[in-house]
Amino acid sequence: MIDLAILGVLRDDDLHGYELRKRIAELTGRSWAISFGSLYPALSRLERLDAVKAVEPAATARRAVPFTGSLAGEASVFLSRRRESAGRSGKSRKVYGITERGHQLLGELLDDPVDDDRAFALKVAFCGELPRARRLELFERRRAQLASQLAGTRASRRRRSGERLDPYLRSLRDHDTASVEHDIAWLDRLIAAERAALDTASLETPSLETQYPETKSSTARHDPPVSAAQEDNSR
Repeated sequence: MIDLAILGVLRDDDLHGYELRKRIAELTGRSWAISFGSLYPALSRLERLDAVKAVEPAATARRAVPFTGSLAGEASVFLSRRRESAGRSGKSRKVYGITERGHQLLGELLDDPVDDDRAFALKVAFCGELPRARRLELFERRRAQLASQLAGTRASRRRRSGERLDPYLRSLRDHDTASVEHDIAWLDRLIAAERAALDTASLETPSLETQYPETKSSTARHDPPVSAAQEDNSR
């Protein structure tokens, strides 16, 4: 899943490790705290797969600072520029960018049918990388998984309908069920939107006759041209 997060974030910007970790944390919130001990080995692995590469960082515009003769002021400017070109560890920052192979791998990871809550959330965040039909498959597959889970939960509850439950445990189970029902309703809206867009696209696709008008006329009956002699004889 870390590969999916890295590639999905890098598709928009070239980033160094610290900023990449920050973007992933902003995307996933508290649900997943990625460490540098996990991030950098993953980046190295993706480099070996030719999915990411080191790129030149964008040149940072330097502000012109007037020399006032103040030693403290000039020292402050020097330290500021030094911090811009160095990472927090004091080492030069390595900037990573996604490659063509990385875009292909991102698509493969998005198509992976194995989903949990966290992985699916990442897939939704990056599913703009997929064609619309494959996005629809992603949403429908997840909906089927949740519907099966909900059916199993309800069947289990019916079997245990006579049990006495602690009210807090019952409340927790009700909350879990409501969360699954909410996710299914959300997926239904996504699925409906994708299907409507696909239908609209198919209606807007030109027909064969529109693209190639000669195909229509070629099937029609054409009478041979009438010569002048034939026309005189007919009179």
